[in-house]
Amino acid sequence: MSIKKLNKSAILAAVLVAAASGTQAATLDFTEVGASGIVPATVINLSNATLTSFGDDMFIGAPGAFGETNALGIVCASPAGNNGCEEDLQISFVSSVMNLMFESFGASQGDNVTVSAFSGATLLGSLVVTTDTSIDFSAFGAIDRLTFIDNSTAAGIGWGDFSFNTNAVPEPGSFALLGLALGGLGFMGRRKRS
Repeated sequence: MSIKKLNKSAILAAVLVAAASGTQAATLDFTEVGASGIVPATVINLSNATLTSFGDDMFIGAPGAFGETNALGIVCASPAGNNGCEEDLQISFVSSVMNLMFESFGASQGDNVTVSAFSGATLLGSLVVTTDTSIDFSAFGAIDRLTFIDNSTAAGIGWGDFSFNTNAVPEPGSFALLGLALGGLGFMGRRKRS
């Protein structure tokens, strides 16, 4: 078998195995709450995460109102009846996520939030955010919880445009693809020996 044919076969097998792995792209959709502005709740359950405010309320920014690109809104923790974002927030994912990236919105001079990523009780890393910026936690691996500790003297920062990958349970079709990929690799090895 030529190297060219082997490389094509190896690439095909890798693609099939990757397709069977069950990794899916996802985001946090704050429009699931069904409201925008002050939401009088300290806990909000989304389909793939739980939001916890360590203040009195939660603030959900209307889709597109703060310039987020995915039009799924923003979130922050608020003091009672205040449209500000000066309270601590926690986002707990239903299952661990990979390649996590998100944005900060509405930062002003005096805003200061420490964003930390965790896997269980293990701190994976932290970043101090003082401006509108992109946050890339993809190097941290599997993350199941984020904390946002607010030390702002201004109105605080909102968070949105979350994107990440989840390790979903493979569907039955994925198992068939995986079996096909493994069978193809076995056939290639057997054919090469002949």
